[in-house]
Formats: sequence, C-alpha cells, structure tokens
Amino acid sequence: MPLDKLDLQRLRDRIRDRWQIVDWDKLFPWWRLPADVRILIYADGSARFNGGPFMGIQYVYTLLTSRAYAYVRFHVDFVHRDGSDPTATIAGAKKLGDLDIMNKYDQIWFFGTSSAPRLDPAEVTLLTTFMAAPKSGGVLMTGDHASLGAGIGQQVPRAGLMRQLPAPDAVFPIWNTTLEEGPDTNTTFDFDDQSDDKPQTIRYRKYGIGSGFVLERRYRPHPLLCGPDGPINILPDHQHEGEAVAPVVAPGDPVWPTKTGHQEKPEVIAWGRIKDPAADKAGQEIGVISAYDGHNVDVGRIAADSTWHHWFDINLTGLPTAPYDGFDATPAGQAALKKIDAYFLNVGVWLSPPARQIEMRNAGWWAILWTDHIFELSPKLPLWYLGEQAIDALGRMASRCTLHEWIFLDKIFKEKIPRWEWPQLFGRLPYVHLPLERYVAGGILKSLSAAAGSFNAKAEFPNKPASDEVINRAIEQGTQDGMAAMGKDLAAQLQLASRWIDAGFRAEKLRGD
Repeated sequence: MPLDKLDLQRLRDRIRDRWQIVDWDKLFPWWRLPADVRILIYADGSARFNGGPFMGIQYVYTLLTSRAYAYVRFHVDFVHRDGSDPTATIAGAKKLGDLDIMNKYDQIWFFGTSSAPRLDPAEVTLLTTFMAAPKSGGVLMTGDHASLGAGIGQQVPRAGLMRQLPAPDAVFPIWNTTLEEGPDTNTTFDFDDQSDDKPQTIRYRKYGIGSGFVLERRYRPHPLLCGPDGPINILPDHQHEGEAVAPVVAPGDPVWPTKTGHQEKPEVIAWGRIKDPAADKAGQEIGVISAYDGHNVDVGRIAADSTWHHWFDINLTGLPTAPYDGFDATPAGQAALKKIDAYFLNVGVWLSPPARQIEMRNAGWWAILWTDHIFELSPKLPLWYLGEQAIDALGRMASRCTLHEWIFLDKIFKEKIPRWEWPQLFGRLPYVHLPLERYVAGGILKSLSAAAGSFNAKAEFPNKPASDEVINRAIEQGTQDGMAAMGKDLAAQLQLASRWIDAGFRAEKLRGD
C-alpha cells in the first residue's frame, strides 16, 4: 500500500532528526550553493516508486532529497519503462531515448525486475555515450536472485558485467541468504526477518594508507563505505540476494578502457556472509557491492549491488505489523539505519561526474572558511598546522574518504600523479602521506582565506560566495604552495639529519683513534 502524505511527513521528520538537518539556505546564505546532482531511477516490471510488492523506494528518495549532506543537493526522478506505475514522478512508458539523459541527468540508477532483454540498440548506444567523457555519467546497477534485473542491466556497458547472471535462484537451500535471525520466538531464519531492525554485517575491502610512522599501517574502506562516523560495515539483509562480482578483464579489452597504459578494473568492495546453517553455502561469503572508478580512464563510475532489496522500503521501514516494523522501531535499528543512510548518500556522491565532484569540493571548502574554528586562525601559522585544522573542519561535514578527495582533486594531482599511482605514493610510503595531506590542505586553506579575506580580524560574512573561477584558482595555488612548503621542510629535515649522522660518524672515528 502506498505511503500517504502523513506517512511521508513522518518519514521526512525522522530523517531530519537523525541527520540534524537545518535550512542551510536560510541560516547560512553566505555558503556556496551545493552541487546539484540529478539522478534518474529507472525501473521496470514490479518495481514501484511508492507501494507495490516491495513497498516502493520512498525511504531512499526522501533521504536523498533531504540534503543530509550539506554540500550536495540531489534531484531525483523515478521513471517506469512500462508506464505501469501510477506513482512514478514522470508518468507514462518511457524508453531511455525519451528522457534526454545527456542533458537532464548525471546518474542513472537501474531497478529492474524483468529477465528478458528490454533495451534496443539505440538505447545501448545512448548509454555508452552517457557513460563516456565529457559526460562521464555514473551508473548504479541492481537486481536480485537468478536473472532478476537482467532485462535492462545485462545490456548496460560494463555495469551489466558486475553482477552475477544468473545468480542462485530463490530456492532453499541453494539461495544466497544473508538473513540475520529475527526477533520472533522460533529459531529459524524467516523471510520476514529482512524487515526487522537487525542488519547483516559485511566485510569491506581495506585500502592501505600511510601514517606519520614508518612501521604503522592504517586502512580505509572504499569511499562508498566511508561514513561520517566511520566505516559502513552493515547492510539490510535478504533471503535470496544476487551477487556483485569483479569480472576478469583481458588486457586491451575495449569494454574496459585504457588511458596512458592503465586499464581500470572493477573490484568487489564488500562481502556478506551466509549464516543460515541449513543453506548449502553456510559460512561462505558472497560479494554484495562492486565498484569501478571509471574517472581514472575518462568514463563514468559504476556501483553494482547484489540486490535492490538493500534499497526497498520492505527492508528499511519494514512491514505494518510488529516485530517486523523496520529499523526505526528501536534505538539499535536507528543507529544501524544512519550507517546504511550514509551508503545510499555516498552512492549519489561517488557516482557524480567530475564536474559535480569539483562543485561539491568547492562548496565544502568555502563553507569552512567562515566557521569559528577556522575564522580565528592566523595566516602566520605553519601550513601543516593550518592543514590539520582544515581537515578537522572538513571532517565535520564529510567522511574522511570524501575530504581526502577534496584535498587531492586539483588538476595538479590528476595530471601529474594519476590516481592509479596513488597506492605507491600514499600506501607504500607511509611517512609521506599524512604530511602531504596536511601541507596541501594548509596551502589550500591559506590561499582560499586570502582570496576571501576571512583571515582578517575586521572581516565580515560575505553576501555571496566567490565564483568557481576564484575558488578553483585559489585551490590550485594553495596546492602548489603546500607541496613547495613540504618539500622545503623535508629538505631542511634531511639536511639536519645529515649533519647529525655526520657528527656521529666523526665522534665514533675520534673514539676509535
């Protein structure tokens, strides 16, 4: 049954309270406007915007349009290919060619249920163009058990290969069940357990980063699973998921583009575990999310999810009857839901084209200039210290993974140090990573503050933010200044260390004589 206006208002209120959302435009008019990211949710078959067998996707839609992340504003349309959903935001049966996707959308999220091929050759060609430069549109691919979703998904370039087709069917005991045992009194894993307040625990891929100590290693998840409060290690559960995979990529395969000798490859970034002891694969893991960073080779990014059940209301807001009334029913469920919220929001952020990524970065950097935490700093402080303060301030707005990208998004890094070489720079040289991040962040903060006049005791809040041109120029200059300052300080440290070593050698020689 579709949610009515009162239900939707309650949903909005709960999300606003959970994320402490305020009227940003009213309270902070001097902030730079957020990036406007346009998402098309494209469905077919029994998938519905509001209501239907899966109870719709109202929770995710309401979350996305709530502006929980202050630096981005999502605009979402729901379109049904067959025209059989009266609740769709755009009425009627629509092919992709009817929707002007090249001009109206930055991302397409596929929520198909049919198994037979649906797209015609012209639509596949249009998607190929949409996902390529300079558009570089992002794609979310979902489906479920067996071949559900393959009708559209299997034809989408690259994305259609990042889910197993066919996956195990919804048949005991071969199914991919990620259910956690629910709150009822029996001891079996029931289908309705997907609608309770208990998520599944996932294992996320760890990416090594450096630290200030040579012998210490630190790790982060993929940006899709990097939440404001730490790693996202849970998802909704379901009795018969599909599976996210990383297809084998042959060198030179044109499906997976190459740039300057680098061929970007998809990877599984999270796994769920089958806990039901009665299932054939009890104790085994299945891929639940895979990702492809196409920006490294000038095409769109892709996220693939093992099941659209992670996204539908039946798994999030639950059933009308207790004890299966969703995550919001208990404090533990509410805490879990905020982590899951961050995954949904991160998908919208990470899949955005490069131009939107820069707009988000600029919104974040401009906003922190006028916080009391930053406003009172002196420009005479060392750049590394200014960088520490900037990182702390940005971290109150965005996840650690996001702000890392905001620091290293400048074209200096994109052109001079390709992203695929970052593991060598940031992962294998641990002494270099955090000092570089602090110095660059400090350089950006100082340069931006000079452009804005915020490092001035007599400065007042601006009536409007600076233009993108001013912000981009200041960030580029700050990046160069930060790298130069780090090089100078490291050279001085090396010179000092050399003198110490030389003095020690001479003292040892004198003792020997």
